[in-house]
Amino acid sequence: MTYYATSVTFDEVAKPTPSFANAAVAHCCKSWKKAFRAAINDDLPDYKAALKAGETYRATMPPLSTCDGCLDFIACVAQGILLGAISEKESSKLLYAAQVALTASNSEQKSPKSSPSSANSTLSIAKRIQKFEDIGGK
Repeated sequence: MTYYATSVTFDEVAKPTPSFANAAVAHCCKSWKKAFRAAINDDLPDYKAALKAGETYRATMPPLSTCDGCLDFIACVAQGILLGAISEKESSKLLYAAQVALTASNSEQKSPKSSPSSANSTLSIAKRIQKFEDIGGK
């Protein structure tokens, strides 16, 4: 699969943005910056550093196992497109996967067989941030 890095640099990603209010997006961007910096320190050209950082970004995206995870995943895809970590071609596949997972998650919640604990799986923002940090977002 071919990825096309944009001309995004570490300095541009270091600027705070409103999207960093989402813990998953902030974690993915932090991972991107760390990987980009490491690749530059290894004397890779900017283009190759951006490719390596993009791989890391995609690897740290949240799983599609819950409704909240799906929403965070979609936010990470959108930010990844802007960052150049996710190609346009790949983004459509990732967003489709998120749509399917979100539909499945919503179907499970509406199912009469679902347990009371899974019926309300949407967490408050504070709990989502804590949950994400507990998984490895530190």
